[in-house]
Amino acid sequence: MSVGAPGIDFRDPGLPRRLHSAFAGLPPVVALRDGFWFVTRYDDVAALLKDRVRCGTDIHRVRGYDERRPFGAGSALERFQEGLLINLGAEDHRRVRGAFTPPFTRAAVGASMGALVAGLAAELVEALPDDGEVDWVAEVARPLPARVFASLFALPDDDVEQLMGLLHEDTVAIDVLLDPAIVDEDDLARGQAAMLGLVTYLEELAVARLAAPGDDLLSWLVGAYREGVLSWDDVLTQAMESLAAGTSTTQTLLSGMVEAFASAPGEWERVHDDPALVRPAVEEALRWVSPALTMGRVALEDFSLHGCAIREGDVLQCAVLVANRDPSVFPEPGVFDVAREPNRHVAFGGGVHTCLGAHVARLEAREVLTRAVARWSRIEVLEAELHPTLMIRTYKSMRVRMVGR
Repeated sequence: MSVGAPGIDFRDPGLPRRLHSAFAGLPPVVALRDGFWFVTRYDDVAALLKDRVRCGTDIHRVRGYDERRPFGAGSALERFQEGLLINLGAEDHRRVRGAFTPPFTRAAVGASMGALVAGLAAELVEALPDDGEVDWVAEVARPLPARVFASLFALPDDDVEQLMGLLHEDTVAIDVLLDPAIVDEDDLARGQAAMLGLVTYLEELAVARLAAPGDDLLSWLVGAYREGVLSWDDVLTQAMESLAAGTSTTQTLLSGMVEAFASAPGEWERVHDDPALVRPAVEEALRWVSPALTMGRVALEDFSLHGCAIREGDVLQCAVLVANRDPSVFPEPGVFDVAREPNRHVAFGGGVHTCLGAHVARLEAREVLTRAVARWSRIEVLEAELHPTLMIRTYKSMRVRMVGR
């Protein structure tokens, strides 16, 4: 049986490579199954992501959630997935986000992370050949965000690869929120084991920071626990969410950005000739790539959307990737235009739920792009392979050819 939107099988392993074409032309609201909707128009997606009256994020408000328990009843995966910011109710979301926002403001990111990100980006880019073939994911897109967050959390270098592997297994399991039938029992079991491994590792580290705090984000979270603002579960959950969101989605942005430029080589030269285009180019890459396919909301009341009767407890999957290609908002949406203006994409969500790590991801992309356009006349994508995940798209590898100036 097909699982997904009409004519689209969410279990098709080739779907991540053709998401834009697969979802093109869908109606504004698509019924995935009883109580679950796929919302595709930009205006609706942007409004719902900010709506705090009709919609919420508390996963327990989903009708029948307590019976289905898709993450596995009683598992570490369930316990900590339910504590993520994206799944918290309004009151808990305000409390947790408020405690963890200061290090991620634009000013804080620029002051505390600017030199770190610039140095790491320069090191990775300079290590590549002037001319030749490399795996862009292995050499740049995966290690840069991993090393940035390893530094921010003061993680031992030897542990980073292990943590990235555990985070990937957890990411696979998140697809149950799109449709439980997408994730088979083996994937769910791996996700549960991975979450338990992450919890065990981070708890040992957090206990050590409780005794001897340092100048790092985990110590910041532990400090909020000591002050009574966060629970111990909050500390572990937010540490995991920060690591996951700050690595997998940025990896996708850094890889997808190269693919986008490879499809429009003239735009690469535009940025080279005018460095002021670096910032808008990154915003266009975010629109083009849209690392998160959807962002879910739970209906808090009955309402109508394009003639569809949305009931309290229904899930609305806001199709970020589709909305960012809405032709009514983005003229010629299939064209990669580094000077696109305006560019009000929703790649980072919206309202109080805008991604906390947005400024970090933008900074990493700008530092890489600035150095890449100066170093190479073009980067050709020879082959790209994505993991078969949908909620968070991630690249397994990307073979590219660098052509020096």
